[in-house]
Amino acid sequence: MKCEPSELQRTLFFSLILVWLVAMIFGISEPPIVVRVVAWLGIVLGVSTAWFGLQQMFRKGPTLIINESGIDDKRLGVGQIPWTAISSVSTYKTLLRTKPLIELWLSDESTYVSRMPRRIRMVAPILKANGHSPFVISMTILTPGFRPVYEYILRFVPAKETLRP
Repeated sequence: MKCEPSELQRTLFFSLILVWLVAMIFGISEPPIVVRVVAWLGIVLGVSTAWFGLQQMFRKGPTLIINESGIDDKRLGVGQIPWTAISSVSTYKTLLRTKPLIELWLSDESTYVSRMPRRIRMVAPILKANGHSPFVISMTILTPGFRPVYEYILRFVPAKETLRP
């Protein structure tokens, strides 16, 4: 199973960032100093987001590959994680998300955390401290979507049992 963003989603993302940057550029010339500061912060945020978006747009091949060997999410940057390394899988939904996230619970997380890009590796201890796995898969802009991918993963690894108080 190969998952990737649709062309429409990629185009819409870039268009929204472009509109954001244009709005911030016009805000720089406004007289109140607060508006100027917010505009400059918006430009910095917009440029960094646009850079990330452009990397996603021009990435070759699928973002997420799931097959009989394991899972390879290019966003995690750890390469393929074999099914034997995954002890269980779970989902969680935050207040701001419309689709749940898929969490992979690995038997030896330290091996794979060390391979993650630094920006993700820095967040890993925070996620662990809050009871979440650092290996999170978001299906928000990917097709075929959350349900088919989660059901496919459940063919290879069990769902994590949650303890309810």
